[in-house]
Amino acid sequence: PNVPGNRLGRWPANLIHDGSDEVVGLFPQTAPSRIGKPRAGNSGDGWGMTATGAEYADSGSAARFFYCAKANKKERGEGNDHPTVKPLALMRYLCRLVTPPGGIILDPFMGSGSTLVAAEAEGFRSIGIDLEARYCKIAERRLRKQETS
Repeated sequence: PNVPGNRLGRWPANLIHDGSDEVVGLFPQTAPSRIGKPRAGNSGDGWGMTATGAEYADSGSAARFFYCAKANKKERGEGNDHPTVKPLALMRYLCRLVTPPGGIILDPFMGSGSTLVAAEAEGFRSIGIDLEARYCKIAERRLRKQETS
């Protein structure tokens, strides 16, 4: 990986998922946690418990603790009708993670060009390929807009 302090091949500890029912279903559901008894009569801020025995309101799947990438309205707008637009923040992170300095990023299924826009924003050269001409036009438009901003 090309992340400072992480150049010996250790991958980041964070997990990124797509939020789909299939993935979320892999995480077990948990019941709400109950607050314990106060220690020596101490309770409230800093103790992780209250004297009331209230719940933390933290039920649900552990999947809620992991990053789930979603493209925002701006990234999906302006004629970008590709069904799987990737968020630029995620793609920029991934470009930095796996591309060595001076490297070239190849995206053989570029869709609307999110990877290419992210690569340019991070200072990398990139090559994009897609079977659908209409998506190539969207990618080209997004790259032109990136160059002028």
